[in-house]
Amino acid sequence: AASLRVSPTRSAGLPLALLHDATWRAREAAQQFQRAPATPPRSLKKQYQAAGVPAWSRDAPLLVSADGQLLFVPGLGADARALAAPGQPRVRLSWVTSR
Repeated sequence: AASLRVSPTRSAGLPLALLHDATWRAREAAQQFQRAPATPPRSLKKQYQAAGVPAWSRDAPLLVSADGQLLFVPGLGADARALAAPGQPRVRLSWVTSR
């Protein structure tokens, strides 16, 4: 089983307001993920491989904002394009598995 842990943070995190209407969705072909600011977005497959995420744990749902923006990927973290601007209330998400 897995669960999402949400905790307030003063460092890099997602804007709390974006999570209000966020939904979990299945992974789609050709989805892009940006691991850090100033790095290029790359396919989820390449990001998983670069991070050493085992294939068996890549099948988790993805957190997406109401307007379709990718917010969080279990095993990779928050998409850098969705990080909160300075001064915005923000949270850190972590995917916790009990395997």
